[in-house]
Amino acid sequence: MKKTGIVTGIILFILGMAALSYAAPKEEPWSEIEARTKFLRTKHYIETIRVHSEVFKSAKAKGGVDVPGPFPVHVILPEDYEQNVNRRYGVVYLLGGKSGWDNGPELGGATYWSVWCKTPLTMDNLKSGMLTPASFQDNISDQELQVFNQWLRQDPYDDVIAVAVWNPGGGNTSRYEDYLLGEVIPFIDAHYRTVPNRLFRGIDGACAGAAQAIMISARRPDVFAYAGGQQTDLGSYPMTPDVWRSNLAKIKKAGGIAYNINTNVKDGCNSYSNHGRLYELVQDMRSSGFPVDVNIFQSCGHGYCAYRYPNGHQALYWFSKQFKKNFAALGINQNQAKSKTNPQVSPEGDKVQSRSSSEQQKDLPGLW
Repeated sequence: MKKTGIVTGIILFILGMAALSYAAPKEEPWSEIEARTKFLRTKHYIETIRVHSEVFKSAKAKGGVDVPGPFPVHVILPEDYEQNVNRRYGVVYLLGGKSGWDNGPELGGATYWSVWCKTPLTMDNLKSGMLTPASFQDNISDQELQVFNQWLRQDPYDDVIAVAVWNPGGGNTSRYEDYLLGEVIPFIDAHYRTVPNRLFRGIDGACAGAAQAIMISARRPDVFAYAGGQQTDLGSYPMTPDVWRSNLAKIKKAGGIAYNINTNVKDGCNSYSNHGRLYELVQDMRSSGFPVDVNIFQSCGHGYCAYRYPNGHQALYWFSKQFKKNFAALGINQNQAKSKTNPQVSPEGDKVQSRSSSEQQKDLPGLW
């Protein structure tokens, strides 16, 4: 009897440990997420800057409260930014969703991505080169995790500068474009080691911010060669496809835009899987000759879970990959002793002739 009891106890202990080792996917309530303001301790450092603005001297928050500017912008820097002082980086501008602008430019603006969506932690995970279920708080399928790690093995993640910036609501983004393109981007290019060229600049957003990112890039393809949308809300922003189509000639003239679209099976804004507005827009983009990557994830519903985990990781990896090929083609960040000249390349239509790196750098204003 004693042996039987001991064996039974061991079996129950093993079963108990197995149960503990399985962690159900974790999705925090939005109210708890949006109460947070402190940065996580990560390897990717966040600098808070405030860009003086003549366009937005103030903005509205919840309850119609008028918030004076200048507004905080969170610049999420690469892991080696302070050590590798000669290195240049591509920049991704991140626009928040409705909950971000509802909370106002101080609480919900830049904080949306830097704190609520844990973008610095996402960058830590990608830079590690190996993702686990814990990287996603178990909000990932086994097959999707295998795909992520296959990507990282075949083409490791290169760091980018991620800029989390406040954006207001509404489909008419012309005034906001004056702020983002006329004030924020010039400040970033003047004070950080960027490459002030469309081939090293992307814009992405969450939900409504994704629709805005697509519209802004369509209106100003001279600024952005890459655009993305995470859980793009075309139900609230049905004008987005028309804005894109009306600027098609301008996009082609600038050299084209490459797009990254991701959504989720359980996303209420998913109008791709049902062949709705997003699906039709993607087909238009592709038929116009522009490359479009589409990923539909099994995990997460609409909101922060997606932007923190599968969608956020995939988007940053995608932008990194685009910048990386352009750096290699232009010989930037490369060992110049290995190659005196660089081949002609046409990333999404931009042709750069074979020239020495010093000649190419003279054409790019900034802190060379």
